[in-house]
Amino acid sequence: MKVKVKHNYLLACCVLLLAVLCVMSIYGPIHFKQQQTERETEVKHRLVQIRLAEEKYRMATGGYTASFDSLTRRGLLTDSLRFVPHTNHKQFEIEATMQLTKSGRQLPLMECRAYYADFLQGLDKQAIQQLIDDENAAGRFPGLKIGDLNTSNDNAGNWE
Repeated sequence: MKVKVKHNYLLACCVLLLAVLCVMSIYGPIHFKQQQTERETEVKHRLVQIRLAEEKYRMATGGYTASFDSLTRRGLLTDSLRFVPHTNHKQFEIEATMQLTKSGRQLPLMECRAYYADFLQGLDKQAIQQLIDDENAAGRFPGLKIGDLNTSNDNAGNWE
């Protein structure tokens, strides 16, 4: 009789463990998606602020800048907005160039970006890698960005 009781406790523990694993397998992706959405919202907000500062800079100088220092010196951007949220003070990557159009006019272009691998760090590594692989397979940038160095897109975000 003691053997049957021990087996029942063992089976109950196994059932409980399997139930917890089942719940975690459902909750994990949901939690990742919530955290991803939250972090993307913060990054998008900063990218929009950087875009506004770059537009003001272009209106004043005729071109964009690839330097956050230039934007902060002119009072167009606060110093803290240069950093990607949820990273250890990693800065957004920013580039600016002038492109010659067919009509011979100089067209200023800029691009500012943050990678998923940077601002989603600390979350499920496998889910992050899957997200990056999906974006790469679709030929899209694996993160969030505004503007484009190759074509004029009015500095639209890749989420817009």
